[in-house]
Amino acid sequence: MKNYIEQYLEYVRIEKELREKSVEVYQRDLLEFCHFIKNSSLSKLARTHIREFLCFLAKNNNQPITRRRKLTSLKNFFAFLEDENLIKSSPTKNISMPRVREKEPSYLTERELRKLLKAVKEDESKYAKRNEVMIRILIETGIRISELTNLNVGDVDSASKTISVIRKGGQKQSLPINTELANEIKKLAKKRNTDEPLLVSSFKRRITQRRVGLIVHEYLKSAGITKPNISVHSLRHSFCTRLLEKGVNLKTIQILAGHKNISTTERYLHIADSRLRREVLKSQVKVN
Repeated sequence: MKNYIEQYLEYVRIEKELREKSVEVYQRDLLEFCHFIKNSSLSKLARTHIREFLCFLAKNNNQPITRRRKLTSLKNFFAFLEDENLIKSSPTKNISMPRVREKEPSYLTERELRKLLKAVKEDESKYAKRNEVMIRILIETGIRISELTNLNVGDVDSASKTISVIRKGGQKQSLPINTELANEIKKLAKKRNTDEPLLVSSFKRRITQRRVGLIVHEYLKSAGITKPNISVHSLRHSFCTRLLEKGVNLKTIQILAGHKNISTTERYLHIADSRLRREVLKSQVKVN
């Protein structure tokens, strides 16, 4: 079976043009299943094997969202084998996806975002300017942390006020940025080559996602923001929620956020409705 896994990985790497990190996830998931079924023949695999694997994952504390991803990896793999006439029928057919409880996205309010930026501006450390640009990009464009750390100097066009990011699946997208942010990025990247990382660590290398997370956490702490479940990704949620509250339509938010499905963007409707309802209640005129 490992030979077939290698064929599939080559297929998603070359024909589907998946990023190497995505390919690695597929590889881990498929090899885990391969190890679970041991020496079972590919032609003899049945739905019972898939169900037993899912039960095994659940018993080993794999959360529903993880089990869902691993089943997706198997479904895509066996669909490939079926298309290539290497198997007659996929054993994953009619296997239901594990139900995942949708969590309400954690986000910062406009007031909290201002407090965060104030804490950044008050920083007098050596990397304060880099950190300010970094956090402003996250807040004002809503890009993912992986998209942020992969930015090169040449990905920012200060003249046209755009920033180019590589989205999930490897697609490139150009996003608008405001004049002030464009100028700050230009200053930060001054006298550097276009192929150099935009955000550099103290070791003169591309900054890591983990380091960005730690920096944001420290500024949240300095700003006195103690809201639970807030992370770097919450800045992306804040971007989407803020646009929705300002009347931007869902389709535009979907494009700016790089969501493949509008259903992902629709998650923010509940947040916006709840906040707007609270604001309306505050404006109530009470009669004694």
